[in-house]
Amino acid sequence: MRHVIRTRAAGPVGYVVWGLMLAALVAALWPAVARASIPDADIRAGYNEAGFGVGNGAFGRLAVGLSERGGLGMYVGTDPNDVYFSDFGPGDRDFDSDLVVGGHYMHQFLEGNESRPSIAGVFGAFANRSGMRPELGLATSYAFAPQWVGRANFVYGPSWGLEVGYRFSPTVEGTIGITGMGLVGLGLRF
Repeated sequence: MRHVIRTRAAGPVGYVVWGLMLAALVAALWPAVARASIPDADIRAGYNEAGFGVGNGAFGRLAVGLSERGGLGMYVGTDPNDVYFSDFGPGDRDFDSDLVVGGHYMHQFLEGNESRPSIAGVFGAFANRSGMRPELGLATSYAFAPQWVGRANFVYGPSWGLEVGYRFSPTVEGTIGITGMGLVGLGLRF
């Protein structure tokens, strides 16, 4: 009996490691305020955000602030447990068959301050090989203290989640939570 072993130069974990190293480099070069691994409801014109999440899968995201109330976001990741769509086959472990991509527009309905959260609507779509679905819902964020922020995104799609972020510096934020984009994350703003 002959066994064939398939190898890949860099699997999902390798891509995450490279992504985290790139994020650390970008964070060191651009001094600004850090952001989440899931979309943040606190939208600002002219600020770009990047986030990475690992856990159930591995996700990377990018957001661009178009105005004080609106922004565009996009993400790509792996979904090895096929949370968003049905399994492609028994024991599916193939990176390319688990690829999830998506994008959305966010509109901020309420600007947060020390007594209330920021609230934004999320309108978009996400897809993998088995099809496309809408991504809709509300994103909320609230700064509990200068370095601590909480987020609760009530969204159908990978942008859902509950997470707490801690700003290690003005450019780097670590996150932990239960989200569609991983359990542990790293965010930065440039």
